[in-house]
Amino acid sequence: MNYKVYNNNSTEWVLLIHGLGGSINTWKYQIKDLKDYNVLAVDLEGHGGSGIKRARHLLMRSAIEINDILVKENIEKVNIISLSLGTLVAMEFVYLYKEKVNALVLAGFVLNMNLGFKSLLAFVEGCKYIVPKRVFYPMFARIMMPRKNHKKSRDVFIRESLKMKSLAFRMWLSELFKTQFRLKDYVATIKESKLPVFLISGKQDYFFVNSVRRTQEKIREASLCFIEKCGHVCSIEKADEFNEQVLQFLHGLTDPQKTVPAIN
Repeated sequence: MNYKVYNNNSTEWVLLIHGLGGSINTWKYQIKDLKDYNVLAVDLEGHGGSGIKRARHLLMRSAIEINDILVKENIEKVNIISLSLGTLVAMEFVYLYKEKVNALVLAGFVLNMNLGFKSLLAFVEGCKYIVPKRVFYPMFARIMMPRKNHKKSRDVFIRESLKMKSLAFRMWLSELFKTQFRLKDYVATIKESKLPVFLISGKQDYFFVNSVRRTQEKIREASLCFIEKCGHVCSIEKADEFNEQVLQFLHGLTDPQKTVPAIN
């Protein structure tokens, strides 16, 4: 797994896990504002500088590979900031290594979909074997991010995803579908470890906005923020507001005065 360390001479670490079609580079809007933390950013399998293996347990394998990096870099504990597909990897990492996580930010959370959206996802998952790559990826992006103000993040997704091998895209999309049924185990682990959680999403993230609300109902202690006039990739589309909210949450872990209030 390819990764990059930004050493800001801090005692605290942030781990960045990007979304489908992303890479370390898609966090460029966040790196400068995370100056109070050392930052570890990873490329998931099949993304950026990481290869892809045709093997089972992709999600578990990714969490294990991230832990291997933490061991190699002598990082004991991290605050995780994850986006979209990366929220799956983050939840799996917490499930396997909860003692190594200080706090969890889930941006554009993609679990806990209702039956209708699960059926739509199953249909999309089936289409990936039939529709050509250069048609399917833009189509998928426009389903996820349909509005004019989503164009910036939609264009980034299309550009980056077209660089991916078809195998990687198909394997990760399958993980997105299969992991929908793992939420109960993940939530139980978070509650057991009393892990601070911040759910942040664009209010126009139509595919998942209600899923985020239902998840917050399951994790009552979690902070919740919806960014107005913003779609799925809130870390790009409304980067400044995203950074401000996430930093308030992280700073609030040590200074309760700065804790982000729940926004419904």
